[in-house]
Amino acid sequence: MLARIISRLFCVLVMVIGLCACAAKSPSTGLNLPSKSPARVVRDYLEALKKYDFDRSYDYISIGYAGNLDRESYKINMKHNLIDNFNWKLLNYEVIGVRIIGDQAFVVTELEVKYRPRGSKEDEQRRVRVQYVLTVLDKSWKITSDECVFNCITQDELNRG
Repeated sequence: MLARIISRLFCVLVMVIGLCACAAKSPSTGLNLPSKSPARVVRDYLEALKKYDFDRSYDYISIGYAGNLDRESYKINMKHNLIDNFNWKLLNYEVIGVRIIGDQAFVVTELEVKYRPRGSKEDEQRRVRVQYVLTVLDKSWKITSDECVFNCITQDELNRG
C-alpha cells in the first residue's frame, strides 16, 4: 500500500516537473530582439556618463534623445550643460527594474548624483530614480526618453542662486 502511494506521488511529481518545464518556454513573439539586453544598454550608458565619456554614451541613445544633435554637438552640449553649469557627477547607479513589452523596454534605475545649483558654492548630493525608455532601432536597443520618477531635482532647485 505504501509503495503504491509513493509510486503515485512520484508520477505526479514527474508530471508537475514536466508541465513546469513546458510552461517555462515562452512562445515566440515573432520579434527579432537584440542580444544585448536593455538593462545592459542602460548600465553601459550610465557607466559612460560616470566617466564623462560622452562620445561613448552617444552610442546608446537615439538621435531624438540626443536632441537631434550629431555626436560632436552632443558632446559639447553635455559638457556645457552638465559639467560647466552644474558641476554634475554621477557617483553611483543601480538598475532596479526592467520590463520589456514587444520592442520597447522600461528600465528603472537609482542614481546617486552630485551637482552644484547655479550661484551656489556648495555641492549637493541626491539619490533619484529615473525610468529610461528604450526602443529597438537599427537592430540595437537605444534609449529614447527618460523620466525622473522619485526624489527629482527640480529646475527651481538648480537655478535657485
